[in-house]
Amino acid sequence: MRALIISNPASGGNETMLGEVIGTIESLYDEMLIRKTLAQGDAGRFAEESGAYEHLIVIGGDGTLHEVVNGLMKLPRDKRPTIGLVPAGTCNDFARALALPVEPVEAARLFKMSYAQAVDVMRVNERYGLNFIGVGLIADASRQIDPLQKESLGSIGYFLATIRQFREADPFDVRIEHGGNVVHEGPVSFLYVGNGAYLGTVPTKLPTQSFTDGLVEVVHSSAIGFPMIRQLLTQQLGLEQSSPEWVHLQMSQLSVHLSESQIIDVDGEHFEAERLDIDVLPSELSFLVPSH
Repeated sequence: MRALIISNPASGGNETMLGEVIGTIESLYDEMLIRKTLAQGDAGRFAEESGAYEHLIVIGGDGTLHEVVNGLMKLPRDKRPTIGLVPAGTCNDFARALALPVEPVEAARLFKMSYAQAVDVMRVNERYGLNFIGVGLIADASRQIDPLQKESLGSIGYFLATIRQFREADPFDVRIEHGGNVVHEGPVSFLYVGNGAYLGTVPTKLPTQSFTDGLVEVVHSSAIGFPMIRQLLTQQLGLEQSSPEWVHLQMSQLSVHLSESQIIDVDGEHFEAERLDIDVLPSELSFLVPSH
């Protein structure tokens, strides 16, 4: 079996960790090729060249994984290798959703006891994501994070950025359509479309959240106030009980029309758009997950 290893040296890792990971998995493969990313776009380009390998080992954080996913989606479905994820970033949200250890070497050790799990992929306009799509407060907060603060404080940095952004947050008008029908129209403070189960290391606690059901969780709120910030800080984002401040829907497809162009966050990467066409592509990629 052949494996291509994509490693991001700047994503919480170092040469010692990389050597330990390779030493842990090398007995599983007849051949391994290591590609190190040096600039943005490298991971996606390497993923596009992975069609001849059975496994694609990704050593990096959510940003590296996002690039890899978008690269793999350019390959024919039958040419895409199974992904082995070694989390080495700050949040590692999709690794958490896969129930992987967030310590890199521990995650690598589980490869020999793993099986291939098909997962859904979100297509948003011409991009792809695994974990979430955020508009409004979520996107604005993640964009305001100081890189040094993120490195030293990890997920706490996201919460501090949320508080800072809250002071300037304004609701925005949105129209959400499903199958040609309007399911919501009006002002919201944020819109969350989720496939994974974590946001900034915080479990969303949505009882129906799954990356294998062909659906995304759509949550929006018009509330901006200290109760919502308190919920964010105390990791109580869940919707176990209904609330007039939170609206929760499940969909396989939706269109989002914004009153003006907004910053969109897809798995921590940002772009600007006034309309989002979102589809769930069921069982589109395959990941190694632990056999528990």
